[in-house]
Amino acid sequence: MSLQQILCGSFISTERLMQAREFYGPSREALPIEAEYARWTQRLAVQGELGAARELASLSDEQLAALEAEFVRRPTRQRTDRMRFAIPAGIALLALGCVGLAFERWTGHASAAGYSGSQVLCIALLGLGLVALAAGALAAFSMLHLDLSHGTTGLYVGTLDEQHPWIYRTASLLPIAPAEEYRHAVLRDRGPLRGLDYVIMRELVEAHRVLESTRSTRSVAEQLQHIAVPGSSEPRLVRVTVPAARQA
Repeated sequence: MSLQQILCGSFISTERLMQAREFYGPSREALPIEAEYARWTQRLAVQGELGAARELASLSDEQLAALEAEFVRRPTRQRTDRMRFAIPAGIALLALGCVGLAFERWTGHASAAGYSGSQVLCIALLGLGLVALAAGALAAFSMLHLDLSHGTTGLYVGTLDEQHPWIYRTASLLPIAPAEEYRHAVLRDRGPLRGLDYVIMRELVEAHRVLESTRSTRSVAEQLQHIAVPGSSEPRLVRVTVPAARQA
């Protein structure tokens, strides 16, 4: 429980409060691109794949391109919390303590009868270093989901070009009619396909497959056993030739 929750008199975690309102937290102000990318990173960390793709699909191509450029500029998440310097500070304190104790032993100031003031200071530095390391490790572990979500956001807003890892997955969905229709609609109305479009196309294909599985087995069997005659879409129709005299 954080100090802010104690001061506000709340015994429920912030995560639990967000779940109770379905992670609803609207924002009307225009944020810088760094803060905007961080907001979407937090959003994708608590949303499902389809929900995140639907929200990102509502953005314009210019906004998606700006988010993509931010991910290219910073492929890894930059921490801005106060505990981001805890691990380097802990390592520095441990190094100072070890150097101080080694210097005491090397100069012969260490006494067997008791500890000198400099030795107590070095031991205190070691203790503070361990505490700082533990606090920094806990903070880093608690933000692991945001570090992973940072890269996921980049996959969602990235253009499906030759460098995107989802390009072959998307190409395998194109023979399905709903995915092909969605692709044409995106290219016509918004711009180039992005990673979020692959997620939506995959859900469309899955829904199409579920719908196909509701057909009767007889119709499926007849479709499988039917042999299509090349060049004749309607075998019941008979081509009628017109005599030359009637044509004249």
